[in-house]
Amino acid sequence: MDIYAVPILISGILCALLSAITWFLRGRENINRVFSFFTMALAFDSFSNFMWFQFGSIEHINTWMRTIFPIGILVPIGLILFFFAFTGYDKRLDDKVLGIKTKHFLIFALLVFFVAMVLSIFTQWMIKIPETPKDIWDTEMGPYGMVVMPLFAGIFFYMLAMVFKSYRMSDNKPQKRFILMLAIGAAMWVVIGYSGIVFVSVSGVVTQSFNYIGIALMAVIFFVAIVNYQSDKVHELNINLERKVEERTHHLKETQSQLIQSEKMAALGHLVAGVAHEMNTPVGAVYSTQNTLALATEKLIRTLEDEHKIKINESKKVSHILKVISDVSDVIRTSSERITSIVKRLKTFAQLDEADLQTVDFNECIENTLTLFQFHLKPGIKIRKEFDDLPAITCYPSKINQMCFQLLQNANTAIETTGEIVLRTEIQGDEINFSVSDDGRGIPSEDFKKIFDPGYTAWNLNVGTGLGLAICYQVSQYHKGHINVESEIENGSKFTFSFPFKHLV
Repeated sequence: MDIYAVPILISGILCALLSAITWFLRGRENINRVFSFFTMALAFDSFSNFMWFQFGSIEHINTWMRTIFPIGILVPIGLILFFFAFTGYDKRLDDKVLGIKTKHFLIFALLVFFVAMVLSIFTQWMIKIPETPKDIWDTEMGPYGMVVMPLFAGIFFYMLAMVFKSYRMSDNKPQKRFILMLAIGAAMWVVIGYSGIVFVSVSGVVTQSFNYIGIALMAVIFFVAIVNYQSDKVHELNINLERKVEERTHHLKETQSQLIQSEKMAALGHLVAGVAHEMNTPVGAVYSTQNTLALATEKLIRTLEDEHKIKINESKKVSHILKVISDVSDVIRTSSERITSIVKRLKTFAQLDEADLQTVDFNECIENTLTLFQFHLKPGIKIRKEFDDLPAITCYPSKINQMCFQLLQNANTAIETTGEIVLRTEIQGDEINFSVSDDGRGIPSEDFKKIFDPGYTAWNLNVGTGLGLAICYQVSQYHKGHINVESEIENGSKFTFSFPFKHLV
C-alpha cells in the first residue's frame, strides 16, 4: 500500500462514518439528510481516488478517469445543497445575494455540475491525457481547467457571500455560531487543499492527500457544528416547552379560579332567587293585610259616625287611635312596597346564568346590583348616584351585574372606615361610560399594569381570591370595551368601564 495514499483512505472511512451517523439522525432536521448525502459523496470520492492511486494503471487511465470525475462532481453538488440548508436559503429561494436570486443560482450551479458530470464520461472532452503518460496522475486539466474550474471558483465565492449575508441577518446566537463554524470548516478545506497544490510537489498522491486531509477536517468541523447547533436547539426547545407548560399551568389555574368565582356568583344568584321567591308570599300577605286594614279602618269610621253618632273630629281619644291605625297602615304599605321593589331587583340580579345579549335599562342593572350590595356595605360608607338618562342599552345584563358587584366590592374594601362611593353613568359619542369612584387607599402607579391579573391584590388582605378586577376585565372584553383606571395613593381610585353599546350585536 502506498503510504501517501493512507490519508485519502482515512478521509473516506471518516466521511462514511459521519454520513451514517447523520443519516440515523435525519428525523431531527432536513440539514442532517443533506449533510449525510454530502459526506457520502466525499466518502465515495475518497475511496475512488484511493483505489485509483493503489490499483490504477497507465494502460487503463481513460477508464479510471471516467469513474473518478463523475463521482468527484457529486462533492460540489452536495456542498451546494449543504450550503443552502445551513444558511436557510433553501427556504428563501426568492432572496437575492450579490443581486442574483438564490433559486436562479441554484439552478445554474446544479446544471453546470450536471453537464460537467455527463461530459466527464467522455474523458477526452474534459481533460487531456498524454499519448505516453509516465504516471496515473500524468494528465492536464484541458477544457475542464479552463472552463469548469473558474466556474467552480465563482460558485464557491457566491456561496461564501450567502454565508456572510445569512450570518448578518440572523439574531440567534446559536445560529450565528453554527454558520461561523461551517464557514471556518469550508475555508480550512480550501486552505489545506491549495497548500498541497502550491507548496507540495512530490507527487500527485501527496497533493491529493493534503486535499483529503482538509476534507476530513472540514467534515469533522461540519459535524461538530451540526451536533452543537442541534443541541442548542434542543435546549432552546426544552426551555420553550417548560415556559409553555408554566404558561399553560398558570392559564389553567386562572381558568379554574375564574370558574370557581363564576360558580360562586351563580350560587349566589340561585340563593338570592330562592330568598326572593320565599319572601314573595309573606310580603304579599302583609301587603294584602294592609289593604284589609285600610278598608276596615274606613268602615270603622263610618260605623262610628252613622250608627253610634260619634263625631270623630270632636273626640280626641278616638281621633288619636284612628290616626295611629292610619300611620301604622301607611308604614306597612310603604314597607311592603319597598320590600316588593327589593325582591324584584333581587330576582333580576339573580339571573346570573343568562348569558344572552338583552336590551335593558342600564341604570336599572346598576340599581339591581346596588340593592344586593347594600348588605355588604360598611356602616361608615355612603353611596352617591349620578345617573344620566340613558336609552335602552344592548348588553349582557348578568355580566354587567357581576362587574358592578366586583367594582363596588373593590371600592368598599379600599375604604377603611368612612368614605363615599360615587356611581356615575353617562353617554359620550357612541360609548356608554360607567364609573365607580372611591376615596380609599388608592393603588400604587407601578401596579397599574398588573391590576387585572388574576390573584392581584393591592392590600395583601385576606379578602377573596384576587379575581375581582380580572373578572371586570373579562366582562369588558365581552362588551368589546375597555376599563380605564385612575388612582393615587391615599386619594382613592376611579374605574371607568366604557363600551360601544351601538355595535355589540
